[in-house]
Amino acid sequence: MLLRNNLAANIRRIRRERGLSQEAFAAEVGIHRTYATMLESRKRNPTIDVIERIMKALNLEVGDLLGPPPNR
Repeated sequence: MLLRNNLAANIRRIRRERGLSQEAFAAEVGIHRTYATMLESRKRNPTIDVIERIMKALNLEVGDLLGPPPNR
């Protein structure tokens, strides 16, 4: 599985587990909501800086975002 697919699935899963809307997730990370939507739908590739912002905002490790999603 491509890292982009892992990232998209993990962002969606973690966001939902935490009860965050895409808008709330985007605000927490400091990105636009439409960009967050594009990340989840694999239409955009984030920079390393954006990945780092997601990790810091949600207190995650790199493997939480780029590793295979659970049950896959």
